[in-house]
Amino acid sequence: MHEFGGPDVLRIEEVDDPRPGPGHVRIRVDTCALNHVDVDVREGVSRFDIALPHIPGLEVVGRVDQVGEGVTEFAEGDRVMPYLLGGDVFIGVAGPGGFADYVLAPTKQLLSVPESISDDDAAALQIAFGTSWHMLFTRGGLRIGETVLVNSVSSGIGSAAIQLAKLAGAYVIGTSSSKEKLARAAELGMDVGIDYTKEDVPARVMEITGGRGADLAYEHVGGELFQKALESLGPEGRLVTCGGHAGEVVPFDIIPFFRAQHTIIGSFVYTRDELEKVLDFAGRGLLRPLVAESYPLEEAQAAFEKMESRDFFGKILLRP
Repeated sequence: MHEFGGPDVLRIEEVDDPRPGPGHVRIRVDTCALNHVDVDVREGVSRFDIALPHIPGLEVVGRVDQVGEGVTEFAEGDRVMPYLLGGDVFIGVAGPGGFADYVLAPTKQLLSVPESISDDDAAALQIAFGTSWHMLFTRGGLRIGETVLVNSVSSGIGSAAIQLAKLAGAYVIGTSSSKEKLARAAELGMDVGIDYTKEDVPARVMEITGGRGADLAYEHVGGELFQKALESLGPEGRLVTCGGHAGEVVPFDIIPFFRAQHTIIGSFVYTRDELEKVLDFAGRGLLRPLVAESYPLEEAQAAFEKMESRDFFGKILLRP
């Protein structure tokens, strides 16, 4: 992309193959997943400093193709994924990303990917499950037996949150915009679904919980769903949030907030240790990364259009 804008600013171009410097490797990209951050980067509203021209793509899995000077930890052919913020490069944001044949990464930013996980599953799990682990357990403090409300269960992180919360012994209530998406979420372990386009979310949560409300709300949507999630909490309930693509500035009623002693918790990405746990769980078959559709790189515009339609369940992938 040479400018910010809609999907039409994306171009397929030939550029020089990158060469790894000391302590870096070159990865031949097998699969790269799309994320809403990629849309924000493309539109120029990410609040990150993006230097143009830019190659997007945050979530990469591939094999080491070339190693730089001094690299001994990894060799050509090793299957790896760069940890999003584990080094000095925010791949796909502060530097060229994975919507390309090759991407560079420092070795301190790499994790080995078990061969038991497919390319598609590996590409679909890092941000979804890493973010969900960090939100639910590290930031949200979810405990066995608690009730958690997950907004927008059809997204990558929403579907991941359902699985992790269920594994942790929580009672899971989810919201979505259609009965079809709620049915898919039920297959992943969701106990009760709420169609937020037709039902009053806080009222339904109170009905489902016998008036107690949710212990934890998992919020990544923003807009009016943020306030609805807050109103769905019981006394001393917590809301953990990591995004606001439906509205970054939200209405906020402070009176019931402090009277019920609610807590709002911010969450940003995840730790290396959390990602290693996610890879271990996936390698043992405990997690199911969900892939909605996979596109060749030449159809990047169509992939972004699908992403922005919200008419899908799971993750959208590009395969260079």
